[in-house]
Amino acid sequence: MKNFFEMVNLNKGDKVLVSSDILKILMLSKKKQSNLNPNKIIDMLIEKIGTEGTLLFPTYNWDFCKGIEFNYKKTYSLSGALGNSALKRKDFIRTKNPIYSFAVTGKDQILLSKINHKSCFSLDSPFGYLIKNRGKNLFIDIDYKSGFTFCHVAEESARVSYRYLKKFTGYYLDGSGQRNKKTHLMYVRDPKSNVSMTVIHKDFDDVLKKSGAIQKIIIDKVKLTLIDIQKAYRLMIDDLKNNGGLIYAKKN
Repeated sequence: MKNFFEMVNLNKGDKVLVSSDILKILMLSKKKQSNLNPNKIIDMLIEKIGTEGTLLFPTYNWDFCKGIEFNYKKTYSLSGALGNSALKRKDFIRTKNPIYSFAVTGKDQILLSKINHKSCFSLDSPFGYLIKNRGKNLFIDIDYKSGFTFCHVAEESARVSYRYLKKFTGYYLDGSGQRNKKTHLMYVRDPKSNVSMTVIHKDFDDVLKKSGAIQKIIIDKVKLTLIDIQKAYRLMIDDLKNNGGLIYAKKN
């Protein structure tokens, strides 16, 4: 199988976060007898952005919020098979946050691995790095509106009234085997606000299109969406601050 991402607007040197559901790709590969697997998918993406690029996979795990110890080397990702595959590879390093971590390879790997931010969605986090450095978010067979975590970064930056910074404290076993108690912050839903979730309205697609911030293509029935993170973030901030109604809190 040729590089599956050939038609996606990814270029050498790009900084790319990948959010994925790869089941359909693997089924397609089996049908075509191409023996594609998660590691080959990762290699295709690395090939696309080159050695000057930086590739990130989400390796989120929310057990720390429940008081369960975070093990830097062993706590698995709850956000996709590619993230767990990347964690097993020697060319990837995991970032430090026990809730919203990323598996990273490429030019800025060391820079990202040294970030020691307290608030999950702050602008000094890997999310902020992607915003400031014109990163791209590639969605593989996922509707971006159900998985674009940057809406929470925008909510924290805009200080929306239905969320607040909550402290989570637990034990953290780092890569060198040191075990310490740590406290991290997350901008969570305020129970008093009666909010169930943050929604990105379908019309936000049109706003992104007008700004040239989205690419959508379908390859062999697999949907691929590419978002310009910085443009999308700024548009969400504008919508939240001006009550545009496209990024909003859904009531229970």
